[in-house]
Amino acid sequence: MMQIAVISMVRNEADIVESFVRHAASFADKLYIADHASTDGTYDILRQLAAEGLPLSVQQFDGSAQAQAEVMTNLMEQAFASEFDFVLPLDADEFLLSDGGQDMAWCREALFSVCRPADIYQLPWVTYQTAEEYHGQQFILAMESQRESRPEELGKLLLGREAWEKTGFRLSQGNHHALLPATDGLQRLKPLPLNGVHLAHFPWRSSDQAASKAAVGWLANVAKYSRQTNLANHWRKGFYRLLAGEKMVRPPLTHGQPARIAPAGKERALSYTKARSGEGVLLRNVLLAAEQLANAYSEQQAASETHKVSILLPYLGDKEAFRTSFASVVAEDYPQVNLIVFPLGEEAIHDDWLLGFLQEQSDKTAKDIVYLQEQGDILWQDLAESADGEFIQWGFPGDILAQHKLQPMVTTLTRHGNIDFVLTNSLDYPALHQAKEQGTLVDLQLPDGFAIGDGNIYRQYLRKHQALLSGGLSAPLFRRQTMQHCGFCREYLQDGKPQWQAIWQAVLQDAIIGAMDTPLVEMHSQR
Repeated sequence: MMQIAVISMVRNEADIVESFVRHAASFADKLYIADHASTDGTYDILRQLAAEGLPLSVQQFDGSAQAQAEVMTNLMEQAFASEFDFVLPLDADEFLLSDGGQDMAWCREALFSVCRPADIYQLPWVTYQTAEEYHGQQFILAMESQRESRPEELGKLLLGREAWEKTGFRLSQGNHHALLPATDGLQRLKPLPLNGVHLAHFPWRSSDQAASKAAVGWLANVAKYSRQTNLANHWRKGFYRLLAGEKMVRPPLTHGQPARIAPAGKERALSYTKARSGEGVLLRNVLLAAEQLANAYSEQQAASETHKVSILLPYLGDKEAFRTSFASVVAEDYPQVNLIVFPLGEEAIHDDWLLGFLQEQSDKTAKDIVYLQEQGDILWQDLAESADGEFIQWGFPGDILAQHKLQPMVTTLTRHGNIDFVLTNSLDYPALHQAKEQGTLVDLQLPDGFAIGDGNIYRQYLRKHQALLSGGLSAPLFRRQTMQHCGFCREYLQDGKPQWQAIWQAVLQDAIIGAMDTPLVEMHSQR
């Protein structure tokens, strides 16, 4: 039986994203959605929908530039790697509908009856407008709507897996074209026309939404292409309209007619969308987008300098936990890294698996991997010599480092010379909830997003309450001097059974710490 996946990259779509997900889930077998640094609650709605049990994979993209083509191509490749027969790239304001008003089961069956995985198809793209401004007050397809009588000149694509396996195409910005490298640039693959269904496109929902989309979208577009680009001209026009002090005005439909939507397609309730409007939404989104761009500039400046990081990854005998952490380390995109791997504890020392695993992985990564197999004093001497980075990152087996973890931490330490190390909380996931409720794992409390504090205060709290910080020892990035000062925690690690409370007491003593509010690790080691 053939299956279809929907992929999407969204940003600040809190008014419509729940409508989009619930509709897409009515015909698709899986949704892959990347949230691009939303500031209006879009990501929280997506997480709630995933927790509800919808077939939804939610990812985050924090880059400042409008890297839609790259992100969507990556999502497409993920879906095809999971052997979906078709991938339908959509924006959050696009809804698959039948031309004759049939329900979504008919749409799905119609696609599978005429489409082959060996081909690429073009779906008609039709502009829709709700009769009144839409702020998320109900499921958008339940609103009274008008549509253009004819589709736009451009369409959107339905992609077959066999076509991708044969050619390796990638997606263009806007998802209008499948592209292949050619001698004179990029070649557009010609899609086959697809009739009987179309994509209902709601580009204008309210003046607030249109203003925010134009302002934030154009900033992201400039961050990638510069102002000298003809891409996303609709955002450029809106941006300069706002600069001129003009209001965003809904464009009239050229040939409007009532929209025909099947009654069953209108009967979806929203659980997490909160209708809201006002100019404060625009100002908030623009200011946060500007802050993100400024932060990206600071990180880029720090990245142009040379700040080496040594990542310490002990093997404690649990193969699966080690594999998980190893994979997250080699996926980290920070360029100036060496990875120090060593066994700890009797079980790990006498296990030949580690060396064989590292030999298998050596050809699969460009990371500089150092394997230390001596024990006793020699191991710790070798460790101190091999871990020659300016900064030290631990990776305990089972813990998952977020991609792009190191650069923001390196930037913080290089810009604040008085901080001994910087740390963060763990990503919130169900396995931690009970420990947090019991108070044995505690989050850093950071109402202002970042704080510099006395480590002794944290130290006393943890000792008094017999608690641990939720990020674990994989959360901080240390200056090398801090690790040297506590002997690389040798005293608390030698037998391969980390003494977590003692480790925190050692590293926090007389330390000045920087605490970040962005969780950059998923901690499993010290549950």
